[in-house]
Amino acid sequence: MVYVNWFVGRLKKTFNTVVSQDEVSYEAYDFYHEDLDDLLVPAKHLKKLPNPLLLETLSCVDGEGFEWIAGFVLEEETRRILYEVWIKNGEAIAYELYI
Repeated sequence: MVYVNWFVGRLKKTFNTVVSQDEVSYEAYDFYHEDLDDLLVPAKHLKKLPNPLLLETLSCVDGEGFEWIAGFVLEEETRRILYEVWIKNGEAIAYELYI
């Protein structure tokens, strides 16, 4: 899966964290805006995203026991990334709105 390679590379380059591709899990969900909290998508960003939205996540636990999650809101027809959030141990540490 292309996203797994990207996730592992981004963890290493941006967050100086090394994990194996085999340690990465993937999930995807459709959510309505009212089902999400500000941890994943702040309200000011949520209003710019489709409703419902497709959220795909990649996650792992690194060698130090930290849980890493990258979440992506995708445009379903084109698979273009609209929003990206990084969560470390339950706390959002970075996000990007692409629209």
